[in-house]
Amino acid sequence: MRTPANVPARARKAQVVSFPPPTAGWISNQNLIANTSDKPGAVVLDNFWPTPQTVRMRRGCALYSQPDTSQVCDTLMSYDNGSIQRLFACIGGTIWDVTSASEPVAVRTGLIGGEWSSLQFATTGGIWLIAVNGADPMQLFDGARWWPITGDNILQISLGTVTKAFSAGETVTGGTSGATGTVLYADTSEVYLTSTNAKAFSSGETITGAAGGNATSSTASQIWFSGIVAASGSSIATIDTGDFSFVWAYMGRLWFVQKGTLNAWYLDADAFSGAATPFPMGGIFSGGGELMFGSSWSLDNSSSNGLSEQCIMCTESGEVAVYQGVDPNLSNTWGKVGLYRIDKPRGKRAFIRNGGDLLIATDAGLIPLTQAVQRNPSDLALGAVSYPIQDAWAQYVAERPARNWQVMVWPEMQMIAVAVPAYSSYQPYFLAVNTNTSAWARFTGWDCRSFAEMNGQMYFGSVNGQVIGAWQTGYDLSTPFTSIYAPLFHDLGGTYGVKIPKDANVMMRGAFDVTWAISMMYDYIVAVPSPPSGSGVAAQSIWNEAQWNTGVWNQSNQLRSQKKWTPVSGQGYAISPCLQITSGNLAPFDNEIVRIDVTYLAGGLLS
Repeated sequence: MRTPANVPARARKAQVVSFPPPTAGWISNQNLIANTSDKPGAVVLDNFWPTPQTVRMRRGCALYSQPDTSQVCDTLMSYDNGSIQRLFACIGGTIWDVTSASEPVAVRTGLIGGEWSSLQFATTGGIWLIAVNGADPMQLFDGARWWPITGDNILQISLGTVTKAFSAGETVTGGTSGATGTVLYADTSEVYLTSTNAKAFSSGETITGAAGGNATSSTASQIWFSGIVAASGSSIATIDTGDFSFVWAYMGRLWFVQKGTLNAWYLDADAFSGAATPFPMGGIFSGGGELMFGSSWSLDNSSSNGLSEQCIMCTESGEVAVYQGVDPNLSNTWGKVGLYRIDKPRGKRAFIRNGGDLLIATDAGLIPLTQAVQRNPSDLALGAVSYPIQDAWAQYVAERPARNWQVMVWPEMQMIAVAVPAYSSYQPYFLAVNTNTSAWARFTGWDCRSFAEMNGQMYFGSVNGQVIGAWQTGYDLSTPFTSIYAPLFHDLGGTYGVKIPKDANVMMRGAFDVTWAISMMYDYIVAVPSPPSGSGVAAQSIWNEAQWNTGVWNQSNQLRSQKKWTPVSGQGYAISPCLQITSGNLAPFDNEIVRIDVTYLAGGLLS
């Protein structure tokens, strides 16, 4: 029976679909039409931080120190010896002490520079910070001063009468002994120098400097620090510490990578100087290339079913040799226990120790080394920590041939961070994963070239000599940033029939009321519109900005919900609401997503 022409057709009833907060994080490896909104993931999750309950807007970053604007801050190093804590920034050929952000001090100058590998190492004689870069002599920080560790001993001479103080870099000569040396440090009571000939300084002689320094020695020279020399009878006669490109510790002894080779070197236990023994690896690695890094690693393969510590060495081609034992000089207690292949590492600092395992950023993903034991090399991506973002990871690898990625664990935030630097026309990214939930997010605008942590705070080095404090304020270096969330596309129960969204409701909770923009994306095409302008925060909510006796401080603890319906337009077979919030305030928002609801009309089968 046909409906009479004068009777209106029954109006279609609007339906509602709800999108929960994306606690599963950013997902880029899922089948496009597999989602039915059961998995709380996101196709875009920029500048949000996923937690077990929800996702919240990340905080910004602030300039901590900038001692030199001319070059990139390639390396940050921290030193923590209880009451002595230091933060060092390596910029060009200078190591800066930036512990005091407003008063950085150049503590080592005249270096070649580059990407340093550093390690805090404890011996019975103290706690030291060791740094090598494959170009400059090995550097050692003793808690007060930096020292170059070469093949020469560093001498200490106590001074008597000082006519004119010596200066660093000055060549000095003993009037009686004829011994010569180069001054490292000097004051009115003593001078430290490296010997430049085989003669020894004598007690009571006059020491004259080429730059005019003059004093008498009250005692004969004493060895303050021993140099590093090749062990007697080793297969390699000499070693230049400037060839050490990476340093790590295993079983109480220091190990080094010799740049451009497949050679490692090790020192005696409980020592940072003295005789170094070569450990050639050319016969082990069939793939050739050169060693990239080494580390200690725990693997449950001992006969007592306990955790046993291993020493691993990894090449640039992704071969990993595993050794076990205490002393490499004793063949009966030292030996190779495995040779595995992972994909090519993304850099010599692109790995971390996470618990007993190693996580290595490779071309195939962020791979736990334990997976290399259990899987074929072709299957490693399936076991990668980064598997949820595998497509995006592969894209960034293809765009960036430079192997200068870095990885850091930030325990206070339960975060593992992967720095993907800018390259050519491609912007930098900061990839972050929550170690509790394995949920990923992407931070934009953070150009990280190096990482360090001090007192629970993450710092990263960047371009123009910047040392930046992470997770601070609501700006990125005084510039607003936009947080973007778009859930996985939803076909609303079937791929047939067009869907026509009408309104979207966003519910958030936080201390501040924020403004946002909500739009719709259709049919698996990610198209994010221009960001909205930032929300304002009342001055009374910001420390040192409130009006006395009027502003309400600590308002940030007063959480409240905020929701708003917004008309949307467009149509498609699958939808994803795109939420954007711009942060541009001194106070961070920290607002959290509770849910997004969308009302829609469903079209017919042939619509």
